[in-house]
Amino acid sequence: MKEKIYTIPVNDGFDAEGECPFCFMERQAEQSAMRYVAGPGASYMEPDVRAATDRAGFCRCHMKKLYQYGNTLGNALMLQTYMAGLLKEFDWEVDNLKIPEKKGLLLRKKNQPEDAYWKRLRQRTDSCYLCDKIDYNMQRYMETFFYLIRDEQFRQKVENGKGFCLDHFALLLRMAEDKLPSGQTQWFYETVYAKMQSNLYRVKEDLDWLVAKYDFRNAGKPWGNSQDALQRTMQKLTGGFPADPPLKQD
Repeated sequence: MKEKIYTIPVNDGFDAEGECPFCFMERQAEQSAMRYVAGPGASYMEPDVRAATDRAGFCRCHMKKLYQYGNTLGNALMLQTYMAGLLKEFDWEVDNLKIPEKKGLLLRKKNQPEDAYWKRLRQRTDSCYLCDKIDYNMQRYMETFFYLIRDEQFRQKVENGKGFCLDHFALLLRMAEDKLPSGQTQWFYETVYAKMQSNLYRVKEDLDWLVAKYDFRNAGKPWGNSQDALQRTMQKLTGGFPADPPLKQD
């Protein structure tokens, strides 16, 4: 199948030969999004970008990553207008404050208004501009994966790979119900389950040997593939790259 612009990130993920190709794609998407919003291009000064960050804000994880990125002025400017919107909303809440009536134990969880301020606060804290951009790209990459498995060469990449992390494996299974080409159903399920099983055992064996190496009786024995078993196991279970250093401004 001829390479197209939208297939490049997916092929790059599988060519990286890591524990999870989608973790590789996700890392690329996250770093690209962070550079876009806080990097030297100063997109945070564009009215449409600032309006979007004012609406969505940033989750705790990406707030920390933006701080570590190092663009103090850019981050401060984004949070300055975000805080202005937050305070405007909070001022309205203070001016229209209604003290809730104390209810009996059986009534506490009933009849809470849909527009309760705590619910809107949770929507704010759960919302994130960077998460939204990353999720959009990951959705496209997953759809491209199901498009590419029509190609024998790409299926070979999947068969030669190391499976996926549990998070992205679950997403693949969920999307397979709607996106899987009918002619590849048997191949998909037989392949991905077998790849996951064999590679989970492989990672577990590396982790076991890492633990065993702390026994003084094994001190002189070779590490094999176990030296980075902890971070690879973490990735296999939850995704991401635990050993990655923080992304910093160029």
